[in-house]
Amino acid sequence: TGGPFYTVELGRRDGRISTKASVQRQLPGPNFKLDQLNSMFARHGLSQTDMIALSGAHTIGFAHCGRFSKRIFNFSPRNTIDPTLNFRYALQLRQMCPRNVDPRIAINMDPTTPRTFDNAYYKNLQQGMGLFTSDQVLFSDPRSRGTVNLFASGNAAFHNAFVAAITKLGRVGVLTGKQGEIRRDCTRPN
Repeated sequence: TGGPFYTVELGRRDGRISTKASVQRQLPGPNFKLDQLNSMFARHGLSQTDMIALSGAHTIGFAHCGRFSKRIFNFSPRNTIDPTLNFRYALQLRQMCPRNVDPRIAINMDPTTPRTFDNAYYKNLQQGMGLFTSDQVLFSDPRSRGTVNLFASGNAAFHNAFVAAITKLGRVGVLTGKQGEIRRDCTRPN
């Protein structure tokens, strides 16, 4: 997909139990504001810059319509569309995700280069085309806008920050000693 190369640290021990509920509590919601994002990532020793770099992973992948429909249909009593959302993009989203759409329908998170791991995600935020509130807030909040602008200015800045952040993320919650196991097949406990 064109992303950066980096050396993945090996030998990480995995837990023997993994539940959907425990993972969901560790992931940011699509409607998170900047303080919520910073707090969630800070609990794991990650900075705001790390969080913004990791959010750039939204340059690939897709999202189901229900995860952002409130932004395009009933944002508030005064605004049916979220005012931080590019109006033309919101109308496109409405066409792809009409009311009562099949919940299995999903669209690309990056409308410009959805299959390339690049800094287009940040350029999209500058244009009001962040799919989730938790994406667009990175540009709409002045405390994080400078980092978005830096990453939008060139792939190298984004890629370098992403490698640093994903490496730090890989070190979160490392188990040692007799805790957990090194799996022979990463999809299931030994």
